[in-house]
Amino acid sequence: RSAASPDRQGQDAAAAAAAQPWTRNARHMMTYEDFIYFMLSEEDKGVEPSLRYWFTCCDLDEDGRLTPGDLRFFYQVQAHRMDCLGHEPISFEDILCQLSDMIKPATPGVILMSDLTRPDVIHIGGALFDVLFNLNKFFMFEQRDPFSERQKREDNFECDWDRFAFFDYSRLAAEEDAEAADGDLMEVVDAGRFGWITSDGEAGDLDSIGSSL
Repeated sequence: RSAASPDRQGQDAAAAAAAQPWTRNARHMMTYEDFIYFMLSEEDKGVEPSLRYWFTCCDLDEDGRLTPGDLRFFYQVQAHRMDCLGHEPISFEDILCQLSDMIKPATPGVILMSDLTRPDVIHIGGALFDVLFNLNKFFMFEQRDPFSERQKREDNFECDWDRFAFFDYSRLAAEEDAEAADGDLMEVVDAGRFGWITSDGEAGDLDSIGSSL
């Protein structure tokens, strides 16, 4: 392997894995289309195009296989992040054992795309890439609740992307409502500070008070 860091090689691999190659002269930049494809692949890892996207990112030697060496190369970045945040890093060997038990690859020690797209694995195979690339989802994977996982499988959403879009839109709408309410409150406070508020909620001014006395 080259001396480039896992972060840098991961960025280059993501560029190569995109639906269309990133601008050749600006490999460190995403176009809007690149970003949309990345977000779809990040938030819905239970479908084959997303799994193939991340598989390509990890398959740096392009041999169509993910070996423990490939996975360790990226996991060392996650271990460093955990250490920086004050968490005790989980050993790579323990993680590899968990992932092997979950995916059950046809050839022990080697993960192929066909292993991840088996009907009994495709809805959970994305956890492999959460472990390697997304620290928050990695912690959720480690602390997952079987009851919550069952509820997730039985909800009304057809895929993880629909679930993400619904909850994120609800969050943004709630934030906008809160900001609007704060703005209305500040207008009332300002009106009360510099004048007066009538019983019907209308603001008056001090001159009006004087003329009414």
